[in-house]
Formats: sequence, C-alpha cells, structure tokens
Amino acid sequence: MPIRRSITQANFDSSFTAAQPGVPARLSIDLKVTLVPLDPSVDWEPPQVTPVPPVQLPPAHLAATMSMAKHGPVNDYNDDPVDCRSWLVTEWNEFKSRFKKSVEHAWNGQMILLPTESDDPSDRLSDADYLELVSAPSVQAHAEGVLSIELMPINRIGHVLIEVAHLETPGDRFRVWMNRLTDETVRFKFHHHQDWPDWSTGQITAAHEIGHWLRDLNSDHFEHIDAAYAQTVPQAQRDKAQYGRTLGRREALMGGGSVVTEHEAQPWIGRLRRHSTMRFGWSLIHAIEFRKVRNNIPERQRRLAGGR
Repeated sequence: MPIRRSITQANFDSSFTAAQPGVPARLSIDLKVTLVPLDPSVDWEPPQVTPVPPVQLPPAHLAATMSMAKHGPVNDYNDDPVDCRSWLVTEWNEFKSRFKKSVEHAWNGQMILLPTESDDPSDRLSDADYLELVSAPSVQAHAEGVLSIELMPINRIGHVLIEVAHLETPGDRFRVWMNRLTDETVRFKFHHHQDWPDWSTGQITAAHEIGHWLRDLNSDHFEHIDAAYAQTVPQAQRDKAQYGRTLGRREALMGGGSVVTEHEAQPWIGRLRRHSTMRFGWSLIHAIEFRKVRNNIPERQRRLAGGR
C-alpha cells in the first residue's frame, strides 16, 4: 500500500511529501489556529483546557486608536487578575505574523525521522515506499518533521482556539496556558531554576503552548516532558518537576527550553505509523546529529538507490 499523502482529523491534519532529487521527504503536521484578540472589558473565563474548541467564541475587540481601546482585568492560569487593554489593529496584524513565524521556527529544522529495518516482514516499508524517503544515493533515507500553522479568520474555528490578551503594562507577570496567551508570548524568554543556579533555558512560550495542542484524539492535551514523573513526587514539587527532572530534559521544548526530543516527536511518529505500513520502525534523530551520520548509507538503500 503506498504511503498516504494526507490525513484529516479533529486534533490536527498531516501531509506527507515524497523526496525529490536533493529535496528530502517531509511529514508536516498542519494545524489550523484561530487567534482571538481578547476584549478585557467583558467578564469571560475559558476552561483551563479545551480539547475541542467551543461553539461560542470569546469576546473580541480591536481598536483603531489607543483612545478607542477597552481596559479591564484578565485572569491568568492561577486566577490572578492582570490589567489588560484592547489590541490596536496594527499590533494585532503584526502579532499574528510573528506568531506563525516564531512557532514554526521553534519547531522546525530539528526533527529527522528515520526508517529502521525490522525482521518482521509485516512491519517493513515496501521498496517503492522506501525510495520515497531517498533524496540522494549518498544521504540516508529520511523524512523531515515539520509543523505548519494556518491562521484562520476570527469567526472560523480551526483545530485550535486561543485567546490573546494584551498586557496594560509590559512585563507584568501573567501565567499563560494553551487557551490563553499574551502579546509577550512570541518573544524569546529565559527560564531559571534553583536546582541549576548557573544555567538557564529559554524558549518562545507560544511555541510551547502550541505543543499542548498536538494531542491524541482521546486526550485533551499533549503533556509536558516529565508529566508522568511529576505525579510521583510530592504535590508541592509537581508543577516544576513536569518541566524536566534533569537539566537535559528541561532543555526540551515541552520542558523549559527549545530542543525537540523524542518526546516532542511523538505526534509525528504516531502519524507516520498511519501514513505508512510500518508501525514500529520509525525513530527520531536530531538534525544536528543527523549531519554527522547522514552519509552512513544502509545496505537496503545501497541496493535500491545506488544507481539514482
């Protein structure tokens, strides 16, 4: 059975593009995102997690000038009210553009998905499918994992619905979550932890929060890198533990950093198992490591693509 080109689902879509000479194969997770410029003057509280975007849209407001802006408190994840104002039209247009670029940039350029041989003939790619992963005889068969964001009009709900508040005072503390961001979440931010006082991690918060939307159909969110481990420690320690119990894990994008690890690649690996006939033979290698071994050609590839 040939590799499926596209899969459409309520959580996210995905598309596979075969390799061309000099151009690697690509598995793209395609996420339709509806951003709403939140009206802070309206008393409105979204659920802490929204697995399926609700029918009712949050209150939205855009102001042509600052004199037309509305003002009011908006609750953050901890239910702490923070003073916010309306978005100016020019600010909103700039934010949307920066949101797409910064989120895609944070996720892309790191994930290389490799097919590995199996002794089980029922869990192998056909020769034709394997060749769809070969862009050159001298480069290992692989597919790049990428994230593609499509911004939807305010009145059309896609896979993702996110309210975006604009802080009245720049730098005010506001704990965001997957359903509610602020104007500052598209900026790179450093994180510090008392366990590693001489080290810091950094990330674009919006990219981390979009990661929570890369969920399975039977789940309301994609978890932090150490969410399971966090359940084994005392309650008071769980909040910080879920972002990474070691510094290496804390550097992950679904921790407190920006590195795409095997954890972040799970949605792509899961989709590859549905796009192809191979269920268990896919593995992740980071793009930096792949550059070191990309010319180590498997025997099967030598046999199939040596003359290409």
